[in-house]
Amino acid sequence: MKLKSLRQFVFRRALLPASLVSFIPCSLVAATFYIAPTGSDNNAGTLAAPFKSIAKAQAAASSGDTVFIRGGIYNLDPSEIARKDNLYACVHVINKSGINYFAYAGEKPVFDFSAVKPSGLRVTGFFVSAAGCHFKGLEVKGVQVTITTHTGSECFRVEGSNNTFEALTLDHNMGLGLAITRHGAANTVLNCDAFENWDSVSEGGAGGNTDGFGCHTDGAGNVFRGCRSWRNSDDGYDCINCKGAVTFDHCWSFENGKQSKGDGNGFKVGGWGNNPATVPPSPLPVHTVSYCLSVNNKAHGFYANHQPGQAAVWTHNTAYNHAGGDFDTLERKADMSADIPGTKEVMHFNLAYLGKITRDYAETGSIVTDNSWTRNVTVTAADFQSLDATQLTRPRGADGSLPAITFMHPVSGSDVVGLGCF
Repeated sequence: MKLKSLRQFVFRRALLPASLVSFIPCSLVAATFYIAPTGSDNNAGTLAAPFKSIAKAQAAASSGDTVFIRGGIYNLDPSEIARKDNLYACVHVINKSGINYFAYAGEKPVFDFSAVKPSGLRVTGFFVSAAGCHFKGLEVKGVQVTITTHTGSECFRVEGSNNTFEALTLDHNMGLGLAITRHGAANTVLNCDAFENWDSVSEGGAGGNTDGFGCHTDGAGNVFRGCRSWRNSDDGYDCINCKGAVTFDHCWSFENGKQSKGDGNGFKVGGWGNNPATVPPSPLPVHTVSYCLSVNNKAHGFYANHQPGQAAVWTHNTAYNHAGGDFDTLERKADMSADIPGTKEVMHFNLAYLGKITRDYAETGSIVTDNSWTRNVTVTAADFQSLDATQLTRPRGADGSLPAITFMHPVSGSDVVGLGCF
C-alpha cells in the first residue's frame, strides 16, 4: 500500500482494526507546520521552508496538529485583516479547532500590530472561536484603537471553549490583554502576563477601558491561573456582567489605574453595575478567588462591584495598600435600586495590610473567619520578610511559574502565618 501523504496515512490508519492501530506510533498521526517572519505562504510549511502567516498555517493544519512559530518580529499590516466584525477589525481569525500554536523552543515570536489602524474601529489581534486550541509562548504588542467613543480593542478575544492560553506576554497595547466573551467556556489562561496596556483615546487621552484580563461570558468553567496583570490603565482582572462562574487562582494584580482615568481595581469580581434597569441573571454566578495577590492598585484590591448577592468565595488572598479598600464587598439590592454594604461574601484566611482594610463590609459570623481583620491581630511591617513590591516584576521561572519573591511573605512566628497567599 503506497501512501502519498501523512493525511492519506491518517485516513488509512483510521480503517485499521484497533489491535493493529495500537502498534502504530501516535507521533505519526499529528502533523507539524512552521511559520517564520522570513517565511513565505508559497512554501511547504516545513522547518526548512516555513510559512509566513498564521492564516496559511491554520488552513494547512487539522485537529491534533502543531504549528511551531519561529522567533522574531511579525509586523502585521491592514492587508492581513481577516474580517470586520461590527466595530472590530479582526486580524487573525482562529476558527479551526484542536490546533496547537507553540513558540519554537528557545525562541520568542512577537506579533506587532502597530501598523493596523483601520479608521473608526477597534482591533482584535487574535479572534478565537475555535475549541481545544493551545497557544503558548507568544508576545502581542502594538494593538491599536481608532474609535473615539467606547474603546475596547483586544489582543485576544476568546469566544470558543476548552482552549488553553499559556505563557503569553501581552504588553504595550491600546487594547486589553485577553477577554473571554459571549459563550466562551472552560478556557484556561495559564502563566500569562498583561502589562502597560493603555488606551490613550478615551477620557481625553488620559486612559481607560484597558484591562489586563477580562471574562464577560455566559459560559462557565473559565480559569485564570498563575497570571500577572500590572500597570494597565483600567482594571487588572474584570468579570463584570459575567454569567458563568470564573476561577482566579494564584494570580497577581498591581499598580493598575495609576495616572489614568480608568477604574484601577485589582480584581473586579462580579457586578452588574448600578443601573436600576439592569436585570441580572438568575441564579447569579459565584466566582472563586484563591491565593491571589493585589497590590497598590488605584481603587480597590478585591472588589465585589455592586453584586446583587454573593460575588465569590475568597480564600487565602493578600491585599496591600488600597485607599479604596483592600477588600470591598459592596453589594446592590436584589431589585437593583440601590447599593448596600455586603453581607454575603464568604471570606477565609485572607490577609490585608495598609490602606483601608475593608470597605462596604457588613459580613459577620461563620462566613468570615480566620481573616487578619477578624482574628483581631495587629498587622505591622515586622510581620513580613519584605515590603519591596518591585519584586513582583521579576522574571518568571524556567517553567513559566510566578517568580520567587519574599514580598508579603510572613516571617516565622508571626500572627499572620497561615493567612494570605504565601
